[in-house]
Amino acid sequence: MSAVEHGFKLRAPWYVCERGGYDRFSPAAERPAVQKYDTAEYVQRLLADPRDSLTFDAAEDVWSYPVAVPAARRGAGRLRFATHQLVRTELRKLYQPSHDRFYAVAVELFCDRPGLPRPSPADELEVGLVMRRLTMRVTARPLVVRRLARQLTARLLAAQSAGAKPESLRESDVDDVVWADAAHRLSLDPGDTYWRDRLGLTEVVEGWVVGPTGRGRWQPVGPDGAPEDQVLPMWRLPNPGQKCAAAATRSLWFGPVPTFSGEHDADGAPKLDEEAVYQLRCFVRRKSAPGDGRCPPQVSWSAPTEPFRLAAFFDPQGSKNRQVSVRLPDFRTLAARAGQPPGPGGAVVTSPPQSQLSFDPGGGIPSGGSVGGTSPRVCTFAIELLTIVAFFVFSLFLPVVVFLFQLWWLLALRFCLPPAAAAMALLKAYFAGGGTLADLPPTAPGPPAPPSADRTMLDALLGAPGASARLAAADSKFPAADAAELPAALDPTTAARPAEPPVECSPPDPLCGGGR
Repeated sequence: MSAVEHGFKLRAPWYVCERGGYDRFSPAAERPAVQKYDTAEYVQRLLADPRDSLTFDAAEDVWSYPVAVPAARRGAGRLRFATHQLVRTELRKLYQPSHDRFYAVAVELFCDRPGLPRPSPADELEVGLVMRRLTMRVTARPLVVRRLARQLTARLLAAQSAGAKPESLRESDVDDVVWADAAHRLSLDPGDTYWRDRLGLTEVVEGWVVGPTGRGRWQPVGPDGAPEDQVLPMWRLPNPGQKCAAAATRSLWFGPVPTFSGEHDADGAPKLDEEAVYQLRCFVRRKSAPGDGRCPPQVSWSAPTEPFRLAAFFDPQGSKNRQVSVRLPDFRTLAARAGQPPGPGGAVVTSPPQSQLSFDPGGGIPSGGSVGGTSPRVCTFAIELLTIVAFFVFSLFLPVVVFLFQLWWLLALRFCLPPAAAAMALLKAYFAGGGTLADLPPTAPGPPAPPSADRTMLDALLGAPGASARLAAADSKFPAADAAELPAALDPTTAARPAEPPVECSPPDPLCGGGR
């Protein structure tokens, strides 16, 4: 093969190799690197210094699944109301942009020649990436799969919680649990036979191929992909952080990692979901010069990235990273504004003819109504009005949902600042001294008696007048023994403080005299 006709090797970037203590010839360098960021401006951060990214957390950046925790084994405080706990696997999990997490895949190109030299800047190259979905087929009986999934869960749970034993797995979780471990094992060693022998497991690699109409679908593909593969572009990275000329000869490339999509196949199934396992593969294609006779163009492929699952939109581990602040309208300001002519702004709602609802709301739940209207009716509602009513409806129905479905753990998902420190201390002291919810007085006796806990203090913590009385009622089904844990569970001072996520180290470039 001539120098012009050589292929390419795609490797993890040099700084990833430096962190891991290996070089580009190591098998560990064959995977492209997935890098994590906490800002939508991550491309600017990447261009400024490719080494600057966040560290993957061993507890939060892995796929996990819930298992039930018996009441007798629950802890104190917030743990008393946690009916489930998460079992962590070794499979990577990527979060969505709504979680303030963003990802890029990065590779470094070398010529497929002895010594893996760097390519010439004059080479006309196209670098891109494709997404792969990994699915499995098993021949073992469902009973065998369930038993192995339970054994795996017991092993993982024992590693993170000494002495913990899993309850039965939900049927819909069994395959996901097995496949998470199998995908991780096979990515490290394709020849691993642990699951192949036990389940008769066969791995199927699928690509998202796009038809003539522009609609895509997942279908099995070979190692060289398919002509209709959906290709995502990659771009070459500069080396602004390096001060030596040799560093500029590196051929570093990056591409955004898709973690959400609005695409669906012909059956209406989404392209991406939180149950499938995915990988990325990068490729480099040498552009053919006119008349050079090479057809089709020469393509070199990378090894797959580590496999991963995607977080669901409402993943609590992801949503805790993003804070949304809303200040409710000031009633005094609105009352003052009501004395002036309305402005042009607001939500304009048009009700078409024969689509206007008419009913009497003054007598509680309406017993009837009518649909009418002979001409369109246009109403403008101040945004503040919609916000006030929406928050009222939420506040009205939150306790209904908690009591109706006995979802007591929902109480721990709300806290208010500033806390009444004195009331919190009195409630904790009352329950620590053996007091019960049933015996908690409606109001404190007042001076000259010393300060003491009462139900109004607990109501303030719960966010609704009369909430403590409803909890104490015989028909509430609230576990009376759990009342002592309410003050600790609702204490807002125990909330995690905002902190900057840890970043990866930035090793010096060996080409500039640093590192290995």
